[in-house]
Amino acid sequence: MSPDRIYFSPPYISETEIAAVTETLRQGWIAPVGPQLDLLEQSLAQKFHFPHVLALNSGTAALHLAVRLAGVRAGDRVIVGSFTFVAAANAVRYEQGVPVFMDSEPDTWNLDPRLLKSHLSEQAGKPTFPKAVIVTHIFGQPAKIKEIADICAEYGVKLIEDAAEALGATSITGQFVGGEGDFGVLSFNGNKIITTGGGGALICKHAEDHEHAKHLASQAKVPANHYLHEEVGYNYRLSNVLAGLGLAQLSRFDAIMERKKAVFDDYHQALESLNWLTPKVVQGANCWVYPCVMDHEIGVDELIRRFEEANIEARRFWRPLHLQPLFSDAGYVGGSVAEDLFRKGICLPSGAGLTSEEMERVVEVLERFRLYFPLKSPGGRKNSNFRFKNR
Repeated sequence: MSPDRIYFSPPYISETEIAAVTETLRQGWIAPVGPQLDLLEQSLAQKFHFPHVLALNSGTAALHLAVRLAGVRAGDRVIVGSFTFVAAANAVRYEQGVPVFMDSEPDTWNLDPRLLKSHLSEQAGKPTFPKAVIVTHIFGQPAKIKEIADICAEYGVKLIEDAAEALGATSITGQFVGGEGDFGVLSFNGNKIITTGGGGALICKHAEDHEHAKHLASQAKVPANHYLHEEVGYNYRLSNVLAGLGLAQLSRFDAIMERKKAVFDDYHQALESLNWLTPKVVQGANCWVYPCVMDHEIGVDELIRRFEEANIEARRFWRPLHLQPLFSDAGYVGGSVAEDLFRKGICLPSGAGLTSEEMERVVEVLERFRLYFPLKSPGGRKNSNFRFKNR
């Protein structure tokens, strides 16, 4: 019989979360809104110093509202970092905008500020000048957000900060990412640092945007003694029950982050001898997943296959959006950084609950992968005295 499956980044749930959801149900607040929902928004704002937070049913919903509030309309261009999940570009399409994809820079793997400045300078005064920029903190590794924010401010372009994978990550200034742009986006999907099962949040710099977003997310109902609507709205609010789960997860946030960092540290030591596999860690990263780049692209699919044989879920990097058939007609700015990352990148399972025994299984697959890439020394790990921490 195959050993139990090791999942990529499963939720890390304790009795605290079970008790919190049970208490929410006992209180009778089953409807979409309630005290837990309000408290979750307040707690997120307080802990991470976000200006205004609106809890929603997904990070994608938050992206959509951000695009709409940024004033994107049919035909408007929006710069989107190409190396990211499809939701960022889909949100542009929801408002009939036109995504223009931009390459990554090698330091952080995120949108390249130099390309952005050059493109905005070139497009200045033209009908094709972008209305907004969406930058993703990929894999929880912070982009050069201060530099990007300054560029957007210089050219009068709205900045949407996609921090769906990056809750708890910090920028070079020491601030939590997500609050630097005009709008920020968080995700509480099941594989994120904290989860509400599904869910997300929109961060707004200005109170009036927050109020408008709340209105739109509640079917745009106008206050009246009957159902009155003056613009298109959406059913985007997070349920109060799931907010109860989120509050319990948030109360354990620091402990979860400590475990995530311990997983990173153990991987660093255990994989020191694998000269064909290079991890990427940007200062301020939240250690959401453990991303690595292989020296040669030919082995990625084979390594994924071997992990599957061992009943382990590892994942390839995002396929850049400018290479997706869905966006074959979209523009692209840049070179081949994102493409190279896709061809050579792999993320190892990195759940906060990953045990020492499970990590041993992951490392064993990597150490046996000698057909394509020999280790630094025939004897295996450089540090033969290394032992996994007892987590």
